[in-house]
Amino acid sequence: MLNRAAHLFVRPLVSAWLATSQYSWNRHPVATDSPHVHARGTNPDRILIIGDGAATGRGVRTHDLGLPGYLARSLSTRTNRAADVDLAVDGSMTIRTGLPTLAGLDLFRFDIIILSFGANETLDLMPTRTWTHCFENILLDVLTRAPASTKVFVLAIPAFGINPHFPKSLARVVDAHGQRLNTATLRLMKAYSEMVFVPESHDHAFEFEGAHLYRQWAEELASRIASNLDPARPKTRSTEETDEQDRQDALQRFETISRERALDLESFTQQAKNIFGTEIAAITFVRSDTETMRSVAGTTISELPRAESFCDVTIRRTGHLVIHDATLDNRYADYTLVTGPHHIRFYAGYPLQDPQGHRIGALCLMDTRPTPFTDNDADTLRTLALRIQKHIYDPAPS
Repeated sequence: MLNRAAHLFVRPLVSAWLATSQYSWNRHPVATDSPHVHARGTNPDRILIIGDGAATGRGVRTHDLGLPGYLARSLSTRTNRAADVDLAVDGSMTIRTGLPTLAGLDLFRFDIIILSFGANETLDLMPTRTWTHCFENILLDVLTRAPASTKVFVLAIPAFGINPHFPKSLARVVDAHGQRLNTATLRLMKAYSEMVFVPESHDHAFEFEGAHLYRQWAEELASRIASNLDPARPKTRSTEETDEQDRQDALQRFETISRERALDLESFTQQAKNIFGTEIAAITFVRSDTETMRSVAGTTISELPRAESFCDVTIRRTGHLVIHDATLDNRYADYTLVTGPHHIRFYAGYPLQDPQGHRIGALCLMDTRPTPFTDNDADTLRTLALRIQKHIYDPAPS
């Protein structure tokens, strides 16, 4: 009863401080750029961060200088793989509003899911029983819809008392409640061995949120994530297109964007052809029965049957596809591109996806000669593919 009375008294005081204090973190700028961050390399680990708190990027203008950007780069350094981070974060998101946000995401495409909830609930002094019920719904949704191999990390609710500008009398009540919510979370997670609780670091003094602090947090988080990943994880994974209708709908959306913005993709294919020195470079889109070359340099081919499309194989993967000599690979040796007048032997492709993660086509290279293709080449091909995605889907064309 005493806690309930204290909460009724403290809650409006916290709200007033957040709304009026010059030191309120609500006055900090937040990152408002693309919710997709990439670290260079090949065979990316795909990461989803959902929630509020540190992931929103308070104090910086771009997610590249926030927790997502530093996490992608720090994890990539540890794994020697690329990293793609997708964000579903909002400074006002709560455990209640997080569930419908989560429900709208395709969790099957992520290797790592990071749950960052609790800051708003702690400041609002949400009842522990309500928190436990809502958080269990989040956990059950993730476990039901994500692959069994996906690792889930739950970030602890941070202490607010470390901020010397936050009134100490309020901080004592708020942080004590945060500890209660963390304890409830840990108790709930004992039933779910697939999930890892990430406690707050106490090794740093207070500083306003900024790039330096995000880098420190990201390195700590990346170290914990890397130690929990399976080092034998396949470098690429075959994924059957169970959402083919959604993928075709994404292609229709691309067509609308293409018409409205008169998209010019020719410079990308010519650039790819020049960089790699191959005879052919193309941007393709895989439809129900055909593969259409939306932009191509080095050939007059414009359409292929999907059943004999290298790019159809590429979009079923999360990384690049390389065929050094198709005549020596019985999976592709009978393709018309190989046996017919074009005599294609080498192919390299990287999937193109829309912001929802539907792989709608590929950036590809082809040649009539067997061709070596290094990890650096794969990194460069991926970088070009990401630029094409940005060009297509960014409101301000690159």
